[in-house]
Amino acid sequence: MATGVADIESWLALARAQFPDIVLEPAKFEHHLQRHGIALAGEPEHAADLYLACACAAGDPRAFAAFDRELIPVVTNAAQKIERSPHFVDEITQLTRERLLIASDGAEPRIADYAGQGPLRAWVRIAAMRIAMNQLRDRKKDMLVDDEAFFDVVADGSDDERREARARYGQACSDALRAAFAKLTARERNLLRMHHLHGLTVDELAPMFRVHRATIARWISSAREHLLTETRNNLRDRLAIGEGTVDSILRELAGQIEISVSRLLAE
Repeated sequence: MATGVADIESWLALARAQFPDIVLEPAKFEHHLQRHGIALAGEPEHAADLYLACACAAGDPRAFAAFDRELIPVVTNAAQKIERSPHFVDEITQLTRERLLIASDGAEPRIADYAGQGPLRAWVRIAAMRIAMNQLRDRKKDMLVDDEAFFDVVADGSDDERREARARYGQACSDALRAAFAKLTARERNLLRMHHLHGLTVDELAPMFRVHRATIARWISSAREHLLTETRNNLRDRLAIGEGTVDSILRELAGQIEISVSRLLAE
């Protein structure tokens, strides 16, 4: 991508190369950029995404069609991370589209708030995840952790053994995880939130933190390890059990982090 861009026409050329069927007045697009404090003289990062968002906010039917084509699959995927039932996914998809694209109470559509600080698909994914979590929370007020996911890995034995494990370790596991999460640093929580809840990749996160992608990968791995270690220590202390028993309970906890921590992060 060229640098040193000095005028709105250069931004428009990049945007229209991706969305040639959307015709947006240069003055309207420039006003959108100025509103968000984006300087024309800089590198036109996310120019096409900003162009699409501006056109959607303006009510352009061709922009709506592009949104549906490019971003509704992102919304669907985000909803499925929270609840996979087709009815829930359809509900969240429709609700997210309405909330982002349709103006209410005389205000601009929410998509007008997109300021190009990251890819539009990531911004939409975050919005959809929040809407999905709010809907789920309304239905299941007390659910923070997927207890069934925890106890799918607790016992490998009979149904009676599994039920006994649920009865003994259920609340302890949930409490241990919550306490461990509270001990994470702000950066660790933010990284887990953006990576596991919002689905941002290391390549998307690296520019946001101004570090190499390998550094982001290391930070995420460290945050996961910190969470697992603290949960392990908490569970051992709460139940006064040995290391071997702790290991049997948490053997596959890492594989459940995305489900359980996503709900904690959303809180």
